[in-house]
Amino acid sequence: MRESRVRVGVIGVGGISAHVHLPGLKACPQAEIVALCDTDEARLRQRAQEYHVPHTFTDYQGLLQHPEIDAVVIATPTLFHAPIALDALAAKKHVLVEKQLGMTYAETVQMYEAAQQAGVRHMTAFTYRFVPAMRYLKHLVGQGSIGLPRHLRIARLQDFPEMNLGWRQQRKLAGSGEVGDMGAHRIDFCHDVIGPLARVVALTRTFVPARSTHDGASTTADVEDCALFLAEFADGVGVEQGTIASFDLSKVAKGREHGGRGLDEFEVYGTEGTLIYHLHRSHEVLIGRPDGILETREVPRDYLVYPGSLRDPFLGEPTVTFRYDQDFAFIQAIINGQGNIPTFYDGMRCQAVIDAILQSARERRWVDVADVPTVTAPLAATSY
Repeated sequence: MRESRVRVGVIGVGGISAHVHLPGLKACPQAEIVALCDTDEARLRQRAQEYHVPHTFTDYQGLLQHPEIDAVVIATPTLFHAPIALDALAAKKHVLVEKQLGMTYAETVQMYEAAQQAGVRHMTAFTYRFVPAMRYLKHLVGQGSIGLPRHLRIARLQDFPEMNLGWRQQRKLAGSGEVGDMGAHRIDFCHDVIGPLARVVALTRTFVPARSTHDGASTTADVEDCALFLAEFADGVGVEQGTIASFDLSKVAKGREHGGRGLDEFEVYGTEGTLIYHLHRSHEVLIGRPDGILETREVPRDYLVYPGSLRDPFLGEPTVTFRYDQDFAFIQAIINGQGNIPTFYDGMRCQAVIDAILQSARERRWVDVADVPTVTAPLAATSY
């Protein structure tokens, strides 16, 4: 009989864990946070006290060897995703890894194959799949509400202060800038809602190559803070031949605010209508019909939370609280042996697109996305 409680260790307890993973796990009745790991000892102590976590480690190997750990959440700089995940998989732990999954497509292929071989649940943290409006938009596209998609417009424009972004502004630690940070989620939207992207052409810029620290010093930023790219979808079932998408991503869009208040749009234009999602209106979508106008449709209650989640969708800031369902979904997938979650496969095929975008920007030409292996049925989760 499968256990009904999952004991979790969180590796990396910085901003994304503080705002997403730790509160998300705390809100899940079947999850127990039993260990934390971080190289910043002061931050580690603070998080352990805040969440009443009994065990702390500054070396992730110590956490993986702890006998009470069933699953791990990896929320470190991208450079460390693959080595930590591979060690966790070798130890037969269920694994959730922050996006972008790895530094390169080749690295993510290794991660995906190791996860399949381990026979555990694996997940890539594509948080925005859990926005109620995004879940409902996917349903509407899937049932043919707007016919066959023809073209998409995707935008994520934010006004980040020109301050130090830590490891995220260093290519050797992050792998990429805006493309892997905000672009990864939007690429995954396209894969999840429409289908695989086949080729891209891109421009990227680093408009702020030197960022200020709190003490007034200057630090180098060598990743892109703005990216524009076009993409063509692979021909297949459910899309109009030649379906295309345009992406507009920026951390330097002055006046656009940031976080949940920044501009976040996903627009799908089909043969019989239009669907539009905005993050700041996360409980509704806009729908348009031929010769009509855009009309607001409220998200039905069945789509306001992930199935089984006890979260009240009307409590708290809606551009924040939907994120807690991500960790809930991970725990349910472990308990049930399966679940509708973005896996390492999704992280792998997203990384293939990221690599193609960065190559296109360097070489200033169209680039074909690597041929991603056809997904195989995941192995049954091992008991724990």
